[in-house]
Formats: sequence, structure tokens, C-alpha cells
Amino acid sequence: MPLAACVALSSALHAQGLPLHEPLNPTAAARSGVYAQPYVTFSPERWRVSVTTAYGNAIESESSRGASYLLDAEVSRTTFAVTRDLSAAHFLRVDAAITGAYSGFADGFFAAYHRLIHYTQPERLARPPNTFAYDLSLPGGPRISRSRYAVAAGDVRVTLGIRHSRKLQSVLSVTAPSATGPAGYGRGTFSLSTIHTVLLPLSSRIAWESTLGAGVTPRHGPLAPFQRALFGSASSGLRLRLWGAESAYGYLFYHTPYYHSTTLASLDRRELTGDFGWIHQGRAGRAWYVGLGEDFGSGDAGIDLVLKVGMSW
Repeated sequence: MPLAACVALSSALHAQGLPLHEPLNPTAAARSGVYAQPYVTFSPERWRVSVTTAYGNAIESESSRGASYLLDAEVSRTTFAVTRDLSAAHFLRVDAAITGAYSGFADGFFAAYHRLIHYTQPERLARPPNTFAYDLSLPGGPRISRSRYAVAAGDVRVTLGIRHSRKLQSVLSVTAPSATGPAGYGRGTFSLSTIHTVLLPLSSRIAWESTLGAGVTPRHGPLAPFQRALFGSASSGLRLRLWGAESAYGYLFYHTPYYHSTTLASLDRRELTGDFGWIHQGRAGRAWYVGLGEDFGSGDAGIDLVLKVGMSW
């Protein structure tokens, strides 16, 4: 693609992409490196930096045929990313994250939100507020109890991308086992994934973006007999420019199951998550966004509610 065309593309489409999405549930994040990668517009001779924070309230309580699973935690991930264009068609991105898992303080807020939307969580009502638990027992398998932690490094991600055209992009992403938190919160091994992204401006105000992803993570640790090694994902959503620099967005993210044969639906089922929010597009590529993620699949691997904020420049 000629350089001039890419520069024009940068100014035309920079404000139209969706935020990056990556699963936050620790049982999911510890397995798959597959995620939703938005289209990265060309920016000649400029480093780009972004900081995003996701804070979620997780509650899973399930038992079945000798298996039991309890996850009651507030989890966070703050990701620092640097992107550099290597040419008009190629770019490199490096992500480093700080993570945490806590007893938390926001059970009351999340419960009030669910009452507002008339969503009942009996498992949340059965638990004492702001109390941490992460316990898993599998039939014929291990009994595991994870501990909470305040701050730790997450797995580092390195991504190489190529823009095939003004509408199509592919990336190859590798994560390294650099997590420093307690066992079970990082992948503990390398992962490899590829994500393909389509960005289509439908009008001067509306853009549609979709991704397809596939990846592999070797089985690792005491849960290896129950872990899947191959993963897939899909996402689709819209961004609507309302006025000036203000936009609203919404999308769905699907991920194939992370585990098998545990007899627990919250581990063996796929993930279906919805995300919606607001984006302010500033000058010179600066942007700020706030979003809200909601688990759309009852009893699956998604987190019930995730608050997100991010900025890039």
C-alpha cells in the first residue's frame, strides 16, 4: 500500500475502531492468549502509547458430581502498551500488565447495578460481602485453593501486525510466562495466537468492526488433564459518532471453552461477553474511553460485570 494512501487512511479511520478486548476471568486469562484486536491505523514516525484498566466483580458458585468451584473476587488488570509502525503495512506492539485479585470493596455497587437492571444473582446473595474465595475441586483431579494478591506483573504480550488493505488486518501474538503473582493467575507457559480484523466504514458516522481469532496454549500445571489447548474467538460491533469528537460503541465477544470434562458449566462452556461504552477522540490521535462489560452467557466463563477506562496518545 502506498505511504500516502496509508496516511490518508490514518486520518479517515483513526476515530472509528473499537477498544481491544481480552478476557479478565482468572480461569480464562490463565489459559488462552486469544483476544479481540482492533484495526491499527498507520501513524508515520510516531510511537503510540495506551493505558487501560479493567476492574471486574466475579462470582461463580457451582457443584456437580463430586466437583465444586467457588470464585468470589474482584480482579483488575492495568495494561501499558506501546505500538510502533515498522512500515506503511507493518507494526509492532508490546503489552505489559499489572494485575490483582482482591476481597474488594464494590460488591454493594455491583449488586445495586444488577438490581437496577432486574438481574438476580443468588450466588452473590449467598456470600458475605467483600470476601475472597477461589477454590476448585475436580473429580479424580486436584483440589486447588488460590490466594488473593494486591499487585503482580502479568504475562507480556508481543504482537506483529500487517495491514493487508484499508479494511483488513492480521496479527501474530505471543505471550511469555512473565506473571509474578500466585500460581494459577498467569498462563505459566507461552501462548501463540493470530487475530484477523475487518473494519468497514458504513457511513460517515458508523463503522463496523469484526475479528476472528485462533490460538494455542500448551497444557500446564495441575489442571493440565482438564485444559484445552486450542482456542478460537470472534467479535463484532459498531461505533457510532454522535457529534464532534464523541462516539458510542458496542460489541459482542465470543470465546470457545477453556476446559473440558470438569462437569462444571462455568469452566466447560464458552464465553459470550457484551461491551458498550463511550469514546472521546482528541487531537493528534489522543483518545479516552469508558466502558462496561457484561456477561451475556449465564453460568459460563465470563465475568458478570467489568468496568473499563482507557486512554491512548
